[in-house]
Amino acid sequence: MLRRSNLITWLACGTFLTTSLAISTTTFRQATADDAQTTAPVESTEDAIEVPEGTDAEVLQRFLKTLGRMRAEDPTPAGFRKHFRKLLVALGTVLQREIDPETAQLTVQMMSQCYDIISQFGDRAAAEQKQTFINELKQSDRPMLATQGRILDVESQISSLDPGNAEAVIEMVNQVVKVLEDRPLTNAHASLAYGAMTAIEQTNDGELAVSAAKAFGDALRSSDDPALVSLAATMEGSARRINLKGQPIEVAGKTVTGEDFNVEQWKGKVVLVDFWATWCGPCVQAMPELVDLYEKYHDQGLEIVGISLDDSRPQLEEFLHQKQLPWPTLFHDGAGQGGQDHPLASYYGVSSIPTAFLVNREGKVVANDLYGPALSEAVAELVEGKGKSE
Repeated sequence: MLRRSNLITWLACGTFLTTSLAISTTTFRQATADDAQTTAPVESTEDAIEVPEGTDAEVLQRFLKTLGRMRAEDPTPAGFRKHFRKLLVALGTVLQREIDPETAQLTVQMMSQCYDIISQFGDRAAAEQKQTFINELKQSDRPMLATQGRILDVESQISSLDPGNAEAVIEMVNQVVKVLEDRPLTNAHASLAYGAMTAIEQTNDGELAVSAAKAFGDALRSSDDPALVSLAATMEGSARRINLKGQPIEVAGKTVTGEDFNVEQWKGKVVLVDFWATWCGPCVQAMPELVDLYEKYHDQGLEIVGISLDDSRPQLEEFLHQKQLPWPTLFHDGAGQGGQDHPLASYYGVSSIPTAFLVNREGKVVANDLYGPALSEAVAELVEGKGKSE
């Protein structure tokens, strides 16, 4: 699935370093155990990366961006370990300076990612070294670094969390709430809250999701950053979505051609609510299957409504003109925010697409996590009267 191209995307992807790290990890994920090592190599100063002098934020952030684009000279597991340890040395040099909070945050995030990648490429010492790094940050007398250390510490706990351990999940929520007491709140705090909410979704505990979303949302709304305030609404929407099965769905708005739409006009019908966008490859690839479902079952009571998260009306209109989709498509100009901020996406916490809600003839949601053959089978059962009523 693809993430929405707004704050959620930033939170899901981290800093600009993540793209190059992800490519590297995918390409060389199959590093053999024989090539793994248990201790970090001693870093040579002969090929060390030259770090700009001074503390100018613009200069240093431009340097950080350059680091994120650097590629390993030796595309082997050992070569990648060496490459990212070189980055760590350069980043550590930056972090030792009295730099501004934003540069410090970016530097810490990149160092954390470097440790993760080195570990994935077979250095079994990297995970322990990352924890040592986190502990040192937590003990720093520089407030920004101490805050980043606390955030990374909780993030590490979330990454290893067992969704089936209710006590551990609740403790994690409490720790996130405590970290969100920091002021000022930053993107790192938002990323932590979003990661925690994602973990909570895996528990399928609707009551916990509601209480956590409220606690996280109350904290984020205290920020002056509109993006963090928007994230609060999205997380509360996620809790609403988790509790949606067996409940009636609310879908109303304007179609791309300007008509009013309300799903209540389809009472007694089986309804598929499809969140999608033209820029989403998997969404576009799924369209022929949805068209087949519509053509097969429409006369028996199936309706589909698309909710476009596009931010370009002309692009959407051109796509619809070419594909001639036989169902209505809702679009929201969003007062300058773009279609990606469709109120229904926020209301139901839809942060990745495609996402489809399947609604029975009683108007209640029976599924919001079906795709491919499973979705086709569920539609057939409902239309033919063999599916569960709730």
